[in-house]
Amino acid sequence: MMYLEKNIQALASGTNEPLAKKLVDFLQNSKCVRFSLDENLNIFDQKNQVFMYGDVRQEIAYFQKSILEKTLRYPFVCIYGIGNALLVKNLVPFYKHIFVFESEIELFILALSVLDLSEELSSGQIYLVDANEEKINIQLSILFNQKDIFGYLNLYEIFMNSYYKNYYYDEIKKIDVIIYNNINLLTKSLNPDSKVSLICYENFAKNIPLMLKNIPFQRIISERKAKSENCIVVCAGPSLEKQIPLLKKYQENFVIFCADGAFPLLYKNDIVPDYVLNIDFEEYPIEFFKDIDKEKLKTTLFLLAIGTNPKVVLSIANKGVSFSLILTDHPFCKILNIEDFGYLEVGTHVGHMCYTLALTLEFKNIIMIGQDLAYNQDGNSHFKDFVLGKDIDKTLNIPSLKVVAYGGKGEVLTHLAWDNYRKKLEHLFSCNRKVNFYNATEGGGEDSFYKRA
Repeated sequence: MMYLEKNIQALASGTNEPLAKKLVDFLQNSKCVRFSLDENLNIFDQKNQVFMYGDVRQEIAYFQKSILEKTLRYPFVCIYGIGNALLVKNLVPFYKHIFVFESEIELFILALSVLDLSEELSSGQIYLVDANEEKINIQLSILFNQKDIFGYLNLYEIFMNSYYKNYYYDEIKKIDVIIYNNINLLTKSLNPDSKVSLICYENFAKNIPLMLKNIPFQRIISERKAKSENCIVVCAGPSLEKQIPLLKKYQENFVIFCADGAFPLLYKNDIVPDYVLNIDFEEYPIEFFKDIDKEKLKTTLFLLAIGTNPKVVLSIANKGVSFSLILTDHPFCKILNIEDFGYLEVGTHVGHMCYTLALTLEFKNIIMIGQDLAYNQDGNSHFKDFVLGKDIDKTLNIPSLKVVAYGGKGEVLTHLAWDNYRKKLEHLFSCNRKVNFYNATEGGGEDSFYKRA
Protein backbone atom coordinates (compact mmCIF):
# COMPACT_ATOMS: atom_id res chain seq x y z
CA MET A 1 0.00 0.00 0.00
CA MET A 2 2.99 2.26 0.57
CA TYR A 3 3.84 2.28 -3.16
CA LEU A 4 0.20 2.84 -4.10
CA GLU A 5 -0.20 5.92 -1.91
CA LYS A 6 3.08 7.39 -3.12
CA ASN A 7 2.18 6.82 -6.79
CA ILE A 8 -1.29 8.33 -6.39
CA GLN A 9 0.24 11.39 -4.71
CA ALA A 10 2.55 11.76 -7.72
CA LEU A 11 -0.44 11.66 -10.07
CA ALA A 12 -2.31 14.16 -7.93
CA SER A 13 0.64 16.56 -7.98
CA GLY A 14 -0.50 17.78 -11.39
CA THR A 15 0.34 15.18 -14.03
CA ASN A 16 -3.04 13.41 -13.89
CA GLU A 17 -5.32 14.66 -11.13
CA PRO A 18 -8.52 13.13 -12.62
CA LEU A 19 -6.98 9.64 -12.54
CA ALA A 20 -5.67 10.17 -9.02
CA LYS A 21 -9.17 11.16 -7.87
CA LYS A 22 -10.69 8.15 -9.64
CA LEU A 23 -8.23 5.81 -7.91
CA VAL A 24 -8.93 7.32 -4.48
CA ASP A 25 -12.70 7.06 -5.02
CA PHE A 26 -12.31 3.41 -6.01
CA LEU A 27 -10.22 2.59 -2.94
CA GLN A 28 -12.74 4.27 -0.65
CA ASN A 29 -15.84 2.67 -2.13
CA SER A 30 -14.82 -0.56 -3.89
CA LYS A 31 -12.30 -3.38 -3.96
CA CYS A 32 -10.59 -5.47 -6.61
CA VAL A 33 -12.87 -8.36 -7.51
CA ARG A 34 -11.98 -9.20 -11.11
CA PHE A 35 -8.18 -9.12 -10.96
CA SER A 36 -5.75 -10.47 -8.37
CA LEU A 37 -1.95 -10.57 -8.06
CA ASP A 38 0.02 -13.67 -7.00
CA GLU A 39 3.46 -13.93 -5.38
CA ASN A 40 5.16 -14.03 -8.81
CA LEU A 41 3.46 -10.75 -9.79
CA ASN A 42 1.27 -12.56 -12.27
CA ILE A 43 -2.25 -11.21 -12.67
CA PHE A 44 -5.25 -13.52 -12.71
CA ASP A 45 -8.36 -12.48 -14.63
CA GLN A 46 -11.39 -13.97 -12.83
CA LYS A 47 -13.77 -13.16 -15.69
CA ASN A 48 -11.80 -14.98 -18.39
CA GLN A 49 -10.15 -17.44 -15.97
CA VAL A 50 -6.65 -16.81 -17.34
CA PHE A 51 -3.34 -15.47 -16.12
CA MET A 52 -2.04 -12.39 -17.89
CA TYR A 53 1.41 -13.93 -18.36
CA GLY A 54 2.73 -17.42 -18.98
CA ASP A 55 6.17 -17.00 -17.45
CA VAL A 56 6.19 -13.47 -16.04
CA ARG A 57 9.89 -12.65 -16.34
CA GLN A 58 10.40 -14.38 -19.66
CA GLU A 59 7.34 -12.86 -21.32
CA ILE A 60 8.12 -9.32 -20.12
CA ALA A 61 11.74 -9.63 -21.29
CA TYR A 62 10.59 -10.82 -24.72
CA PHE A 63 8.02 -8.01 -25.03
CA GLN A 64 10.56 -5.43 -23.93
CA LYS A 65 13.05 -6.62 -26.54
CA SER A 66 10.39 -6.54 -29.27
CA ILE A 67 9.45 -2.94 -28.45
CA LEU A 68 13.06 -1.72 -28.28
CA GLU A 69 13.92 -3.33 -31.61
CA LYS A 70 11.08 -1.44 -33.33
CA THR A 71 11.55 1.91 -31.59
CA LEU A 72 15.30 2.31 -31.37
CA ARG A 73 16.13 5.89 -30.30
CA TYR A 74 12.46 6.98 -30.39
CA PRO A 75 11.71 9.79 -27.90
CA PHE A 76 8.45 8.14 -26.78
CA VAL A 77 6.52 4.88 -26.92
CA CYS A 78 2.82 4.06 -26.49
CA ILE A 79 1.67 0.90 -24.73
CA TYR A 80 -1.82 -0.44 -24.17
CA GLY A 81 -2.08 -2.18 -20.81
CA ILE A 82 -0.18 -1.42 -17.64
CA GLY A 83 0.00 -5.09 -16.63
CA ASN A 84 2.04 -5.51 -13.47
CA ALA A 85 4.09 -2.37 -14.29
CA LEU A 86 7.40 -4.27 -14.60
CA LEU A 87 7.61 -3.70 -18.35
CA VAL A 88 6.93 0.01 -17.94
CA LYS A 89 9.62 0.33 -15.27
CA ASN A 90 12.13 -1.58 -17.42
CA LEU A 91 11.54 0.77 -20.38
CA VAL A 92 12.15 3.98 -18.41
CA PRO A 93 15.89 4.27 -19.26
CA PHE A 94 15.19 4.15 -23.00
CA TYR A 95 12.54 6.86 -23.55
CA LYS A 96 11.84 10.47 -22.65
CA HIS A 97 8.15 9.65 -22.36
CA ILE A 98 6.14 6.44 -21.99
CA PHE A 99 2.38 6.64 -22.57
CA VAL A 100 0.48 3.80 -20.91
CA PHE A 101 -3.19 3.38 -21.82
CA GLU A 102 -5.44 1.27 -19.60
CA SER A 103 -9.22 0.84 -19.27
CA GLU A 104 -9.36 -1.24 -16.07
CA ILE A 105 -9.20 0.74 -12.84
CA GLU A 106 -8.38 -2.45 -10.92
CA LEU A 107 -5.26 -3.00 -13.03
CA PHE A 108 -4.11 0.54 -12.30
CA ILE A 109 -4.53 -0.22 -8.59
CA LEU A 110 -2.61 -3.49 -8.71
CA ALA A 111 0.23 -2.14 -10.87
CA LEU A 112 0.74 0.97 -8.74
CA SER A 113 0.92 -1.26 -5.68
CA VAL A 114 3.87 -3.25 -7.08
CA LEU A 115 6.53 -0.62 -7.84
CA ASP A 116 7.52 2.91 -6.90
CA LEU A 117 6.86 4.93 -10.07
CA SER A 118 6.37 8.23 -8.25
CA GLU A 119 9.46 9.96 -9.64
CA GLU A 120 8.65 9.01 -13.24
CA LEU A 121 4.98 9.97 -12.78
CA SER A 122 5.84 13.33 -11.24
CA SER A 123 8.35 14.21 -13.96
CA GLY A 124 6.02 13.17 -16.76
CA GLN A 125 8.36 10.48 -18.05
CA ILE A 126 5.51 8.02 -17.52
CA TYR A 127 1.99 9.15 -18.45
CA LEU A 128 -0.87 6.94 -17.34
CA VAL A 129 -3.87 7.53 -19.56
CA ASP A 130 -7.30 6.32 -18.45
CA ALA A 131 -8.92 5.05 -21.66
CA ASN A 132 -12.35 5.77 -20.14
CA GLU A 133 -11.57 9.39 -19.21
CA GLU A 134 -14.32 11.68 -20.56
CA LYS A 135 -11.82 14.40 -21.42
CA ILE A 136 -9.24 12.10 -22.99
CA ASN A 137 -9.11 14.17 -26.20
CA ILE A 138 -8.16 17.31 -24.31
CA GLN A 139 -5.63 15.35 -22.27
CA LEU A 140 -3.97 13.86 -25.36
CA SER A 141 -3.91 17.18 -27.22
CA ILE A 142 -1.90 18.65 -24.35
CA LEU A 143 0.43 15.65 -24.00
CA PHE A 144 1.15 15.30 -27.72
CA ASN A 145 1.72 19.02 -28.20
CA GLN A 146 4.86 19.02 -26.06
CA LYS A 147 7.90 20.24 -27.96
CA ASP A 148 9.87 16.99 -27.65
CA ILE A 149 6.88 14.90 -28.81
CA PHE A 150 5.08 16.97 -31.45
CA GLY A 151 7.86 16.71 -34.03
CA TYR A 152 7.89 12.91 -33.80
CA LEU A 153 4.18 12.09 -33.89
CA ASN A 154 4.57 10.35 -37.24
CA LEU A 155 6.46 7.62 -35.34
CA TYR A 156 3.35 6.69 -33.38
CA GLU A 157 2.53 3.01 -32.92
CA ILE A 158 0.79 1.31 -30.00
CA PHE A 159 2.10 -1.93 -28.47
CA MET A 160 0.29 -4.54 -26.38
CA ASN A 161 1.03 -8.05 -25.10
CA SER A 162 -0.90 -11.16 -26.13
CA TYR A 163 -3.31 -10.97 -23.18
CA TYR A 164 -4.48 -7.46 -24.03
CA LYS A 165 -4.59 -8.25 -27.71
CA ASN A 166 -6.86 -11.26 -27.06
CA TYR A 167 -9.23 -9.72 -24.52
CA TYR A 168 -9.15 -5.96 -25.21
CA TYR A 169 -8.97 -5.82 -28.99
CA ASP A 170 -12.03 -3.57 -29.37
CA GLU A 171 -10.78 -1.18 -26.69
CA ILE A 172 -7.36 -1.01 -28.36
CA LYS A 173 -8.94 -0.23 -31.75
CA LYS A 174 -11.01 2.52 -30.14
CA ILE A 175 -8.07 4.16 -28.39
CA ASP A 176 -5.97 3.86 -31.54
CA VAL A 177 -8.57 5.90 -33.46
CA ILE A 178 -8.69 8.51 -30.67
CA ILE A 179 -4.89 8.84 -30.71
CA TYR A 180 -4.78 9.16 -34.51
CA ASN A 181 -7.53 11.79 -34.44
CA ASN A 182 -5.61 13.88 -31.94
CA ILE A 183 -2.35 13.54 -33.86
CA ASN A 184 -4.07 14.59 -37.06
CA LEU A 185 -5.72 17.58 -35.39
CA LEU A 186 -2.38 18.74 -34.06
CA THR A 187 -0.77 18.44 -37.48
CA LYS A 188 -3.77 20.05 -39.23
CA SER A 189 -4.48 16.97 -41.31
CA LEU A 190 -7.44 14.60 -41.32
CA ASN A 191 -5.70 11.79 -43.21
CA PRO A 192 -4.27 9.21 -40.79
CA ASP A 193 -1.77 8.07 -43.40
CA SER A 194 -0.46 11.55 -44.19
CA LYS A 195 3.21 12.41 -43.72
CA VAL A 196 2.81 15.98 -42.56
CA SER A 197 6.34 16.29 -41.23
CA LEU A 198 7.78 15.14 -44.56
CA ILE A 199 5.53 17.52 -46.52
CA CYS A 200 6.59 20.47 -44.38
CA TYR A 201 10.23 19.51 -44.76
CA GLU A 202 9.82 19.25 -48.55
CA ASN A 203 8.17 22.69 -48.62
CA PHE A 204 11.01 24.02 -46.48
CA ALA A 205 13.64 22.74 -48.93
CA LYS A 206 11.82 24.17 -51.97
CA ASN A 207 11.33 27.58 -50.33
CA ILE A 208 14.96 28.18 -49.33
CA PRO A 209 16.02 29.84 -52.67
CA LEU A 210 13.19 32.37 -52.52
CA MET A 211 13.83 32.98 -48.84
CA LEU A 212 17.46 33.90 -49.51
CA LYS A 213 16.44 36.35 -52.26
CA ASN A 214 13.96 38.27 -50.13
CA ILE A 215 13.86 40.36 -46.97
CA PRO A 216 15.69 38.76 -44.01
CA PHE A 217 13.34 38.37 -41.07
CA GLN A 218 15.84 39.70 -38.52
CA ARG A 219 16.22 42.91 -40.53
CA ILE A 220 12.44 43.38 -40.25
CA ILE A 221 12.61 42.90 -36.50
CA SER A 222 15.58 45.22 -35.96
CA GLU A 223 14.05 48.00 -38.07
CA ARG A 224 10.50 47.78 -36.70
CA LYS A 225 10.84 46.65 -33.08
CA ALA A 226 9.24 48.89 -30.45
CA LYS A 227 8.12 51.46 -33.02
CA SER A 228 4.50 51.40 -31.92
CA GLU A 229 2.58 50.28 -28.82
CA ASN A 230 -0.80 49.23 -30.21
CA CYS A 231 -1.74 46.54 -32.70
CA ILE A 232 -4.74 44.51 -33.80
CA VAL A 233 -4.62 40.83 -34.78
CA VAL A 234 -7.40 40.07 -37.27
CA CYS A 235 -8.67 36.51 -37.68
CA ALA A 236 -11.44 35.03 -39.81
CA GLY A 237 -14.13 34.02 -37.30
CA PRO A 238 -17.82 34.76 -37.89
CA SER A 239 -17.76 37.87 -35.66
CA LEU A 240 -15.25 39.64 -37.91
CA GLU A 241 -17.97 41.14 -40.16
CA LYS A 242 -19.48 43.20 -37.35
CA GLN A 243 -16.02 44.54 -36.48
CA ILE A 244 -15.19 45.77 -40.00
CA PRO A 245 -16.77 49.28 -39.79
CA LEU A 246 -14.94 50.06 -36.55
CA LEU A 247 -11.67 48.63 -37.84
CA LYS A 248 -11.93 50.68 -41.04
CA LYS A 249 -12.59 53.86 -39.06
CA TYR A 250 -9.57 53.45 -36.79
CA GLN A 251 -7.14 51.50 -38.98
CA GLU A 252 -4.64 54.38 -39.07
CA ASN A 253 -4.34 54.25 -35.27
CA PHE A 254 -3.08 50.64 -35.13
CA VAL A 255 -0.64 48.26 -36.72
CA ILE A 256 -2.75 45.47 -38.24
CA PHE A 257 -1.69 41.82 -38.32
CA CYS A 258 -3.96 39.85 -40.64
CA ALA A 259 -4.42 36.08 -40.76
CA ASP A 260 -4.48 34.97 -44.40
CA GLY A 261 -8.12 33.85 -44.34
CA ALA A 262 -9.28 37.28 -43.11
CA PHE A 263 -7.35 39.13 -45.84
CA PRO A 264 -10.07 39.05 -48.59
CA LEU A 265 -12.63 40.72 -46.30
CA LEU A 266 -10.20 43.46 -45.28
CA TYR A 267 -9.08 44.03 -48.87
CA LYS A 268 -12.71 44.22 -50.07
CA ASN A 269 -13.41 46.92 -47.45
CA ASP A 270 -10.30 49.00 -48.26
CA ILE A 271 -8.56 48.08 -45.04
CA VAL A 272 -4.84 47.76 -45.68
CA PRO A 273 -3.10 45.47 -43.18
CA ASP A 274 0.52 46.07 -42.27
CA TYR A 275 1.27 42.34 -42.13
CA VAL A 276 -0.42 39.34 -43.73
CA LEU A 277 0.68 35.97 -42.37
CA ASN A 278 0.43 32.36 -43.58
CA ILE A 279 1.71 28.99 -42.33
CA ASP A 280 -0.29 26.46 -44.40
CA PHE A 281 1.53 23.54 -46.00
CA GLU A 282 -1.45 23.08 -48.36
CA GLU A 283 -2.11 25.22 -51.43
CA TYR A 284 -5.71 26.37 -50.83
CA PRO A 285 -4.59 29.82 -49.47
CA ILE A 286 -3.86 30.79 -53.09
CA GLU A 287 -7.59 31.56 -53.21
CA PHE A 288 -7.14 34.27 -50.57
CA PHE A 289 -4.77 36.32 -52.73
CA LYS A 290 -6.42 36.43 -56.16
CA ASP A 291 -6.85 39.74 -58.01
CA ILE A 292 -4.86 41.93 -55.64
CA ASP A 293 -3.22 45.22 -56.61
CA LYS A 294 0.40 45.61 -55.49
CA GLU A 295 0.03 49.42 -55.51
CA LYS A 296 -2.79 49.19 -53.02
CA LEU A 297 -0.62 46.94 -50.87
CA LYS A 298 2.69 48.77 -51.19
CA THR A 299 2.87 49.22 -47.40
CA THR A 300 1.88 45.61 -46.66
CA LEU A 301 4.42 42.91 -45.86
CA PHE A 302 3.51 39.26 -46.39
CA LEU A 303 5.22 37.01 -43.84
CA LEU A 304 5.24 33.29 -44.59
CA ALA A 305 6.51 30.38 -42.52
CA ILE A 306 9.24 28.40 -44.27
CA GLY A 307 6.90 25.40 -44.44
CA THR A 308 4.26 27.32 -46.41
CA ASN A 309 3.21 25.56 -49.61
CA PRO A 310 5.62 26.66 -52.40
CA LYS A 311 2.70 27.34 -54.76
CA VAL A 312 1.30 29.82 -52.25
CA VAL A 313 4.72 31.45 -51.97
CA LEU A 314 5.06 31.74 -55.74
CA SER A 315 1.53 33.14 -56.14
CA ILE A 316 2.41 35.91 -53.68
CA ALA A 317 5.84 36.51 -55.24
CA ASN A 318 4.25 36.85 -58.68
CA LYS A 319 1.94 39.60 -57.40
CA GLY A 320 4.99 41.81 -56.88
CA VAL A 321 4.22 42.51 -53.21
CA SER A 322 6.86 42.59 -50.46
CA PHE A 323 7.29 39.31 -48.61
CA SER A 324 9.62 37.41 -46.35
CA LEU A 325 9.98 33.72 -45.54
CA ILE A 326 10.68 33.00 -41.89
CA LEU A 327 12.61 30.12 -40.41
CA THR A 328 10.72 28.60 -37.49
CA ASP A 329 12.24 27.48 -34.21
CA HIS A 330 12.25 23.85 -35.39
CA PRO A 331 15.63 22.06 -35.05
CA PHE A 332 15.90 21.32 -38.80
CA CYS A 333 15.75 25.10 -39.41
CA LYS A 334 18.24 26.07 -36.72
CA ILE A 335 20.83 23.60 -38.00
CA LEU A 336 21.27 25.82 -41.09
CA ASN A 337 22.84 28.58 -38.95
CA ILE A 338 21.37 31.42 -41.02
CA GLU A 339 19.95 33.50 -38.20
CA ASP A 340 19.21 36.46 -40.48
CA PHE A 341 16.11 34.60 -41.71
CA GLY A 342 14.85 33.23 -38.37
CA TYR A 343 13.45 32.43 -35.91
CA LEU A 344 9.79 32.66 -34.88
CA GLU A 345 7.55 30.28 -32.97
CA VAL A 346 4.68 29.95 -35.44
CA GLY A 347 2.69 27.23 -33.67
CA THR A 348 0.10 25.30 -35.68
CA HIS A 349 -2.32 28.19 -36.30
CA VAL A 350 -1.80 31.45 -38.14
CA GLY A 351 -3.36 33.40 -35.25
CA HIS A 352 -0.64 32.00 -33.00
CA MET A 353 1.97 33.22 -35.47
CA CYS A 354 0.38 36.70 -35.53
CA TYR A 355 0.47 36.92 -31.77
CA THR A 356 4.09 35.74 -31.38
CA LEU A 357 5.17 38.19 -34.08
CA ALA A 358 3.42 41.01 -32.22
CA LEU A 359 5.31 39.99 -29.09
CA THR A 360 8.60 39.86 -30.98
CA LEU A 361 7.98 43.39 -32.26
CA GLU A 362 7.37 44.43 -28.62
CA PHE A 363 3.82 45.71 -28.85
CA LYS A 364 2.42 46.56 -25.41
CA ASN A 365 -1.28 46.41 -26.26
CA ILE A 366 -2.57 43.58 -28.46
CA ILE A 367 -6.21 43.43 -29.55
CA MET A 368 -7.59 40.31 -31.24
CA ILE A 369 -10.74 40.38 -33.35
CA GLY A 370 -12.45 37.59 -35.24
CA GLN A 371 -10.69 34.96 -33.10
CA ASP A 372 -13.95 33.39 -31.95
CA LEU A 373 -12.73 29.80 -31.52
CA ALA A 374 -16.36 28.71 -31.61
CA TYR A 375 -19.27 28.33 -34.02
CA ASN A 376 -21.74 31.21 -34.01
CA GLN A 377 -25.49 30.79 -33.43
CA ASP A 378 -25.98 29.89 -37.10
CA GLY A 379 -23.38 27.13 -36.88
CA ASN A 380 -20.77 28.99 -38.96
CA SER A 381 -17.04 28.77 -38.29
CA HIS A 382 -16.05 31.79 -40.40
CA PHE A 383 -17.49 35.08 -41.66
CA LYS A 384 -20.22 35.00 -44.31
CA ASP A 385 -18.08 35.52 -47.45
CA PHE A 386 -15.13 33.39 -46.36
CA VAL A 387 -13.49 32.06 -49.54
CA LEU A 388 -13.57 28.41 -48.48
CA GLY A 389 -17.11 28.58 -47.10
CA LYS A 390 -18.56 30.10 -43.95
CA ASP A 391 -19.13 26.63 -42.43
CA ILE A 392 -15.91 25.00 -43.65
CA ASP A 393 -14.99 23.59 -40.24
CA LYS A 394 -18.21 21.58 -40.09
CA THR A 395 -17.09 19.60 -43.14
CA LEU A 396 -13.91 18.51 -41.36
CA ASN A 397 -15.76 16.28 -38.87
CA ILE A 398 -13.61 17.43 -35.96
CA PRO A 399 -15.03 16.25 -32.60
CA SER A 400 -16.94 19.11 -30.95
CA LEU A 401 -17.69 20.09 -27.37
CA LYS A 402 -19.59 22.79 -25.48
CA VAL A 403 -17.73 25.40 -23.48
CA VAL A 404 -18.55 28.51 -21.47
CA ALA A 405 -19.33 31.48 -23.71
CA TYR A 406 -17.56 34.83 -23.55
CA GLY A 407 -18.25 36.58 -20.25
CA GLY A 408 -19.73 33.38 -18.81
CA LYS A 409 -23.06 33.93 -20.58
CA GLY A 410 -24.29 30.48 -21.52
CA GLU A 411 -22.44 27.98 -23.70
CA VAL A 412 -21.09 27.85 -27.25
CA LEU A 413 -20.03 24.97 -29.47
CA THR A 414 -16.34 24.62 -30.24
CA HIS A 415 -14.17 21.75 -31.48
CA LEU A 416 -10.98 20.10 -30.29
CA ALA A 417 -8.62 21.97 -32.64
CA TRP A 418 -9.94 25.34 -31.45
CA ASP A 419 -9.86 24.24 -27.84
CA ASN A 420 -6.26 23.11 -28.23
CA TYR A 421 -5.40 26.47 -29.79
CA ARG A 422 -7.09 28.28 -26.89
CA LYS A 423 -4.83 26.44 -24.44
CA LYS A 424 -1.72 27.45 -26.40
CA LEU A 425 -2.73 31.11 -26.44
CA GLU A 426 -3.57 31.09 -22.74
CA HIS A 427 -0.07 29.73 -22.11
CA LEU A 428 1.42 32.52 -24.22
CA PHE A 429 -0.63 35.12 -22.35
CA SER A 430 0.44 33.75 -18.97
CA CYS A 431 4.10 33.93 -20.03
CA ASN A 432 3.79 37.56 -21.16
CA ARG A 433 2.14 39.41 -18.32
CA LYS A 434 3.75 42.72 -19.35
CA VAL A 435 1.62 42.71 -22.49
CA ASN A 436 -2.00 43.83 -22.31
CA PHE A 437 -4.24 41.48 -24.29
CA TYR A 438 -7.75 42.49 -25.27
CA ASN A 439 -10.42 40.46 -26.99
CA ALA A 440 -12.43 42.88 -29.08
CA THR A 441 -14.88 40.12 -29.96
CA GLU A 442 -16.63 41.19 -26.75
CA GLY A 443 -18.95 43.19 -28.94
CA GLY A 444 -20.01 39.95 -30.59
CA GLY A 445 -21.22 38.45 -27.32
CA GLU A 446 -21.83 34.75 -27.65
CA ASP A 447 -19.58 34.42 -30.72
CA SER A 448 -16.49 34.02 -28.57
CA PHE A 449 -15.57 32.19 -25.40
CA TYR A 450 -12.31 34.02 -24.83
CA LYS A 451 -12.23 35.93 -21.57
CA ARG A 452 -10.22 39.10 -21.20
CA ALA A 453 -6.75 38.03 -20.11
